[in-house]
Amino acid sequence: MWRDSESDHDFLNFTEIADQIAALATNNSLLPISIGVFGTWGTGKSTVLKLVEGRLAQISADNPEAPVPIVVKFDAWMYQGFDDARAALMEVVASHLLQVAEEKKTLIDKAKEFAGRVNYFRGLGMIADFGLGIALGIPPGLLTRAGSAVSSIFAGSVTDAQYKELKGDAADVTRSLSELVRPAEKRTPPKEIAAFRSEFGELLEGLNTTLIVFIDNLDRCLPDVAIGTLEAIRLFLFMPRTAFVIAADEDMIRHSVAKHFNDPNASHVRDYLDKVIQVPMRVPQVGVQDIRAYMYSLFVSLTAPDNIVAVKERLLGALQSGWRGDNFNKEEIAKLAGEPQGLLDNLGIADRLAPLLASAPKIQGNPRIVKRLLNAVSLRQTLAANRKMNIDLATLAKLAIFERCTDGPATLALFHLIMDSKDAEKLLLPQARVRGKAPEVKGKAIDLPTDWAPYADFIEQWRELPPLFDSAEKLRPAVFLSRDVMAPALGRSDLSHAAREAIAALLKVDNVNSPVGKEIIKSLNATDRRAVMSGLIDGMRDADWSAAVPGIHGAALIAENSPEAKSELKAFVGGLQTDEMNKGVLYLLRKIGLIGGA
Repeated sequence: MWRDSESDHDFLNFTEIADQIAALATNNSLLPISIGVFGTWGTGKSTVLKLVEGRLAQISADNPEAPVPIVVKFDAWMYQGFDDARAALMEVVASHLLQVAEEKKTLIDKAKEFAGRVNYFRGLGMIADFGLGIALGIPPGLLTRAGSAVSSIFAGSVTDAQYKELKGDAADVTRSLSELVRPAEKRTPPKEIAAFRSEFGELLEGLNTTLIVFIDNLDRCLPDVAIGTLEAIRLFLFMPRTAFVIAADEDMIRHSVAKHFNDPNASHVRDYLDKVIQVPMRVPQVGVQDIRAYMYSLFVSLTAPDNIVAVKERLLGALQSGWRGDNFNKEEIAKLAGEPQGLLDNLGIADRLAPLLASAPKIQGNPRIVKRLLNAVSLRQTLAANRKMNIDLATLAKLAIFERCTDGPATLALFHLIMDSKDAEKLLLPQARVRGKAPEVKGKAIDLPTDWAPYADFIEQWRELPPLFDSAEKLRPAVFLSRDVMAPALGRSDLSHAAREAIAALLKVDNVNSPVGKEIIKSLNATDRRAVMSGLIDGMRDADWSAAVPGIHGAALIAENSPEAKSELKAFVGGLQTDEMNKGVLYLLRKIGLIGGA
């Protein structure tokens, strides 16, 4: 199996876009500059950032006499709900500059003073958060919109101790506030912003360096956090000698702009983003050859990791010269990888899968989805081997693609067809329907499953995908494994009325102390509890685990009342990537003992 995270290696010909971004960010005549790396979930934005970082390191290595740029990586999602986005970004930048100043043993005092200003701006947000304006007779909205109002409160800087004090009990508001007031040295937000920018510029000039900030996962944040981060860039940090590389889903950011300003006007939303992002660049759309090369690289990295660099160079060379007709084949790559056992067969499977993976609905060449699908298939193959089940990888992959590209009822219909129908192959082979006419067996028409109707075009493509399913009997072990491992109750039609109603209700439960949820589970028998758990898990398979997941609290309630259901949930959760989970969900799973960690 492969790690579900960004890669240091370029498996998808992203090197060219990474080189362009690195060249822009290090061109002093273009600074300051903001570069957008746009793409939907899973298309490789974070990988592009990793490649840019590597390219910057190579540029510095090739030019040892040139100043080394300071590279700062800021994951906006990490700070959501824990700190003010603007202050968090400014503090991360200030900390890096202070570290560089200390290493160079120069401008340390200036760096410390610059870093200290961050608390002032954090303090502005703090007053609004705790409603101190009301206590002082100042309208709350005025605190964030009118610097003159806030300036009557703030005079002097805010120390770390005072900042922590403000985070304490609201009953200490008056005392904490009085310690912040220094009437003899009155300071206003406009003056502080000007001073911050001035010191920032002087510090970069004195350190004789360029600051390059990577901002990732902005599209995972709530609208106010996303906009706050963008505002911090433009208002405080967009200065000479700076470059910002912002990776995000463009549509999600536009949605955040519209939501934040309560203005869905398309022109306004477009203008705002265009002002923030000077150079928009999009992660390239991958095609069939890209997906072939990607899967080749994955299989080689698993079976011959010592040879991956040579293989990668050959594949990238072919992709970049594709316009001249350059190509690659499985025999060539297997030989370059040292011909490890089983690699040639896997590369052949990649050749057959690539066209469908590049075009199928719900996949469309998305690298992360492709990797997750291959991980699922790899897991099934391992379990099949452990159970002495002779099932080839290509068969498991074809079934997994069907599951991914259709839905629960359609997949269940496929399982029932293979397990129960004597004439299954008549519907699974290519051209099962000719010009809309159903195939016949002994003069009697065979009806296609009604749940397949929405996916008719895809299923026609899928039938053509090797291996051809010409024997239902041979498929039954693979279907049994698929149902047992990945889809134990894919929208089962045999659910009781109580189980169906329980699933619908538990999807709406948002905490594990819900009296309604507890009553629902109490009313279910043991069989229905297991069925409801399977139904909830099915609904969570394609969920975005970086946010709240509908059904997870209901599933947790069932797990506490059914050891069998808890085992099923634990097996499902064990296959997820916890480093991408919403912190609240992660805490819940740890609390009920489904995953380890603190």
